[in-house]
Amino acid sequence: MSSRLIDQIPAPKTPPKMEVLLLGMPRTGTISIRMAFEILHYRPFHGRMMDEMPHLYPLWTEALEARYLHTGKDYTRADYDKLFDGFNVSCNIPGTLVAADLIKAYPEAKVVVSTREVDRWLQSMRQSVDSAVSWKSFDWLAPWDPYVIGPWWKYHKFQHGLRPLIAPQGERQAYLDYHAWIQHAVPAERLLMFNPRDGWGPLCEFLGVPVPDVPFPHVNNTEQFLAGRRRRWWRTVGFMLAKLSTPVLAVVAAAWWSWGRRATWLLSRW
Repeated sequence: MSSRLIDQIPAPKTPPKMEVLLLGMPRTGTISIRMAFEILHYRPFHGRMMDEMPHLYPLWTEALEARYLHTGKDYTRADYDKLFDGFNVSCNIPGTLVAADLIKAYPEAKVVVSTREVDRWLQSMRQSVDSAVSWKSFDWLAPWDPYVIGPWWKYHKFQHGLRPLIAPQGERQAYLDYHAWIQHAVPAERLLMFNPRDGWGPLCEFLGVPVPDVPFPHVNNTEQFLAGRRRRWWRTVGFMLAKLSTPVLAVVAAAWWSWGRRATWLLSRW
């Protein structure tokens, strides 16, 4: 039997038809673009959706370990089809971290790279992603929710730990190098370098779809990002308190019952 987790997952009955790869860096408007794809009736997969499918966390970890730590065979199209089952767009992380694999696996897919001025991107990363990973209290809180927050935190720390390998010369240079590489790796007719501030026009023209009669979505600023992290934190605290309260209540109930029996006995002797 294969030791790879992905080989234990059955192939989808209908392999996904991957139409678009959104391969921009985090904090470049990828949540807004994901919502735009939904408005355009695509079915985008984004890393945040793994909270609803936590079984994907160890599978994506395995794919990233193979890619960066060379622990096994790189994932192929057949493997990624299992991860993208039910979707036809890959949005941002974790897909961006295996961009070369996805470009090779889905040569028919169009590629969109969300862009942002590099220094503003670095500032946003420091204020959001870098700030959020410093919440060390998740180290002891996360195990209280073994179904969602536990797998998420384990995956999140692993993914963050890859950054020195991804950006050995610093993240600013890695950002610039990545954009230069992808413009060389993907034919021009298949690639759109897209700033969400430009709105529907360039995106819809590239995809060959009509412009919808709604404003282009703009969401997920730094405060919203950190608010999401706070919600995860309080969710985990709630799990911890719920599990701790059960034995405490049992002890209190037992003590109350014992006191009640003794009080009844004393009254009967009075």
